[in-house]
Amino acid sequence: MGPLLLGNFAGAMLLRVPIGFALAIASMLTIWIVTDTPLAIGAQRIVAGITPFALLAIPLFILAGGIMNAGGITKRLLNLADSIVGGMRGGLAQTNVLSALFFGGISGSAVADISSLGRILIPAMKARDYRAAYSAAVTAAAPIVAPIMPPSITMIVYGVVSGTSIGQLFFAGIVPAILYIAMVMVTVHLTVRKRGFTEDLQANTANIDLIGKTPKEERPPFWKSLWGATPALLLPLLILGGIRFGWFTATEASAVAVVYALLVGVFIYRELTLKKLISSLAESSLMVGLIMLVLAAAQLYSWALTSGGVPQAAADAIFGFSDSLVVLLILVNVLLLIAGMFIEANAALIIITPILYPVLTELGVDPVHLGIIIVVNLGIGLITPPVGIALMLSSEIAKVKFISAIRASWPFLLCGLVYMILITYIPQISLWLPSLLSVSAE
Repeated sequence: MGPLLLGNFAGAMLLRVPIGFALAIASMLTIWIVTDTPLAIGAQRIVAGITPFALLAIPLFILAGGIMNAGGITKRLLNLADSIVGGMRGGLAQTNVLSALFFGGISGSAVADISSLGRILIPAMKARDYRAAYSAAVTAAAPIVAPIMPPSITMIVYGVVSGTSIGQLFFAGIVPAILYIAMVMVTVHLTVRKRGFTEDLQANTANIDLIGKTPKEERPPFWKSLWGATPALLLPLLILGGIRFGWFTATEASAVAVVYALLVGVFIYRELTLKKLISSLAESSLMVGLIMLVLAAAQLYSWALTSGGVPQAAADAIFGFSDSLVVLLILVNVLLLIAGMFIEANAALIIITPILYPVLTELGVDPVHLGIIIVVNLGIGLITPPVGIALMLSSEIAKVKFISAIRASWPFLLCGLVYMILITYIPQISLWLPSLLSVSAE
């Protein structure tokens, strides 16, 4: 049953069927061919797949992010990032990276961040003589932090599928997110001189360090920028603080985030009009619909895999290959990276987690650490050729050939692979903060 299920899904994807429908069609077709199970089970499993209460956090966090953006958050966070790193070498590229950290704590989605930040920062970088391909590469690499930084949609999905505390996952993502941004900023510092600028500026090596910086007279004052961005930055702190002190669960925190976003947009920033609110509701509804369709279909696909004994067969194959945890983690990383190249992250997570979770937890891998490993790998897959959905999106915004963006992105991909190794083999990077704060399971 397993090979047929995988083959049906691969065939649907080759025919360019949207992933949500591809998962559902592959599952129903396999059930019809191989088993005597009534096809009505498909509708039942799809509905059951999106009924867990914890999944309510996904539309609410997306809506909170949409309201914050409509209420004037974008320019304030960009001003803050520019005031902090705009004077560094490649200052606008560094602003791009640091902005991704700020926005990751609001949106929880890498693709959403690329769409919003890319449309502002890529034209700005090109206007400052950055190469279009390099601008696309930076804009694709930095928002990979969004699925790692709370409130991460991908972590919510993993928590629901595996039964792991979403609160612990949120806190486990903070240190890895900061580490990732720091490594990308170092990569920008090392590459911007040789790869970042147009050919005529490359020749002018004497003044290359001055190019790409925000001129001092144009940089917004730090304290003024910090004051303006504080209400937006308080949202992640409110979420994490409320979970830590037991005021609300992660799901309830999403509702609090929506109310807070409304208050900030209407009464503090005073930029959230009725027209903007309706527009953000429409955009958020579209994104939620796409995500929930994929999640529902992926739940059916996962059920079909489990019913066909695929997880047990995979576990037997993995244990038969090696019983070394080091070797198995390498194989897991390769599998997740490949999956992240071709499959939407949340769908890949639902399909793969039931296979990996029992095997790796039996070998002693902490469920929270495993969640971070999975999320990081699927995120890096977004910038990994030959597909690289995030890189493809940013190259379209930059109006540059995808192959050129791939060439410009290899230092960031290398950075991501080194980061992935650190996260995989040093569990305390992920587990230190949750254990220090003693975050309870929900």
